[in-house]
Amino acid sequence: MKLSYIVPVYNVEKYIKECIESILSQTFDDYEIILVDDASPDNCPHICDEYSKRYPNIIKVIHKSNAGPAAARNAGLKIAAGDYIWFFDSDDMLKGDFVNEIYETAVKSNVEILQMSFMSFHDGKNDVYKTESVFEYKKIIGHNELIKYVASSNTDRSVIFAWRNIYKRAFLIDNNILFDQSLRMLEDPPFNTLAFLKAERFMAVDIPGYSYRIRQDSLQRKKYVENYDTIMNYQWELKLKYYGEFSDNDKLFYKDIAEFTIKTNLPILLSNVYSNDIDGKYGLLKRIGNSNMIRKSFNDYDIKEFKSKSLDWWATLFIKKKLYPLAHFICKKVLYK
Repeated sequence: MKLSYIVPVYNVEKYIKECIESILSQTFDDYEIILVDDASPDNCPHICDEYSKRYPNIIKVIHKSNAGPAAARNAGLKIAAGDYIWFFDSDDMLKGDFVNEIYETAVKSNVEILQMSFMSFHDGKNDVYKTESVFEYKKIIGHNELIKYVASSNTDRSVIFAWRNIYKRAFLIDNNILFDQSLRMLEDPPFNTLAFLKAERFMAVDIPGYSYRIRQDSLQRKKYVENYDTIMNYQWELKLKYYGEFSDNDKLFYKDIAEFTIKTNLPILLSNVYSNDIDGKYGLLKRIGNSNMIRKSFNDYDIKEFKSKSLDWWATLFIKKKLYPLAHFICKKVLYK
């Protein structure tokens, strides 16, 4: 079999049929769809079974206890038969007939990872915009050069999403590249960091057929994510661990991941606390500010490089200097009131 789509399914009754139908509508005809029902509480288990009955030679269903998308993807990979793997999100879809081109390009180039440009849209809106790959299109990138790219992969966001790549199955299996099942969110970046560090042949192509749906009710956009800082800290530790094992410890990597942490992750964590009606905000602020991820990031990245000196910069400065009462005041009374 040429290609296996692995689709974790959880609470996506509104979208799952559109997702499956978009794959079935492709003229590419040598594939399987593995639907991994992660104990979805809605009608998704029934929908998955119905599709499996209609397409018994194409669609397989795994019903499992709830353990998150990382565990669901690993379960799908365990039974996958395709030469290449596509980790597909169940609320997204394909638009246009392009999978033949994707697969043939991957095979002809003999790459272990093929990355695509993609389209994004907000759920319920007509806005559509394209995201390019940061890599030069149709250029084979070898192992040593790819490691150099990984050094700046956080700020350029090139390794964030697993669904924008297809992976050679033998490459994943032989190198024991799996999703860390401790992560119930933010599981893609560590997985991709490890995969990119181990790959010998990589290529990017400008084929934007994948449509990424931005949902306001998705996991990272819900009201309050408990222990979000702990989750972020763990995936940050994983990326540092992987990079330390498979690279020459280029200082650029540590500066890059620190910059991404300070400019992107810290505001997300602050918003998670201060934009929601929860108790103990000051204590959570101190916990975030004292975490290994934030402390090391301040050591590896000079916030004076910020172009802006707005109030969010001052809040960041106060957190760096552990002036938590001042940071708490700005966050609570101004930035996230």
